[in-house]
Amino acid sequence: MGARHGSSVTTPKLTIGESILRSAEFLLAKGVESPRLDAELLLADILRMERLKLYLEWEKPLMELEIAAYREYIRRRGIEREPVARIIARRAFYGRTIEVAPNVFCPRPETEGLVEHVLEFLRLSNPAGEARATVFEIGTGSGCIILSIALEAPTTQCIASEKSPHALALAKKNAEQLGASHRVTFRDGEYFAGWEGPVHVVVSNPPYVRRGEIHTLSPEVKNYDPTLALDGGPDGLDMVRVLVDESARLLLPGGGLFLEIGQEQGRDTHAILEANGQFRDIQVLHDFASLDRYVVATRKA
Repeated sequence: MGARHGSSVTTPKLTIGESILRSAEFLLAKGVESPRLDAELLLADILRMERLKLYLEWEKPLMELEIAAYREYIRRRGIEREPVARIIARRAFYGRTIEVAPNVFCPRPETEGLVEHVLEFLRLSNPAGEARATVFEIGTGSGCIILSIALEAPTTQCIASEKSPHALALAKKNAEQLGASHRVTFRDGEYFAGWEGPVHVVVSNPPYVRRGEIHTLSPEVKNYDPTLALDGGPDGLDMVRVLVDESARLLLPGGGLFLEIGQEQGRDTHAILEANGQFRDIQVLHDFASLDRYVVATRKA
């Protein structure tokens, strides 16, 4: 017997599991680097749940509004190649949640290693025999580096500069959300932003992409990160040179300089520090992928 006039057949709704699998397949076809993880993170955000909890509710049907929102997220990730962190407006960094925003450089996992090297230095060395070390970050962006240091090493005096008004506002907002507004002084301006007091540690993740190579970067980077945070000049080391000279002027004897660099810039950055003549114990250190990523050096007496 046929269905009565006016009746309808109920279409089974997509489950959490089906949605993830289909979305991951779509993202893979679009060239996304981590399609399954991205699909899970985006759906977890839609459903306001931890990513691992998705597996506990794998067979749960999604509501139409949830499906529509998820499709839009997947479109942005796959078609527009918008990074996950920018879609959901946050990312994890050093065990905390950092808000991200348009026109501000999005934190990278490898930068956590820069924080770790600074913290290790602070644990092992009290540069000038002071009870309270002063740490200065140049170009703080979202604030992820200086806020992590301030919260992990609460006896330090932390200062950060930023010339982008968008980034400065975001860094202050992240400080407030992490309960660290009283721990960090933000200064509006480039480099040391007029600061003339001595410092024990200088840390920075400067722009280090060669200007001529910006167009070769992935869409996630070149289309979404501000050029100001990428462009390191013709050889990628313009800002590094200034940071080395300025740090030599303001670092106390025994103080540390910590820079993140491009994977092919270790030798050249080492040479810049040597040529300056004010640093010793210059080291090029690797990230978790065994690539040159950090340069650390100590100010001579």
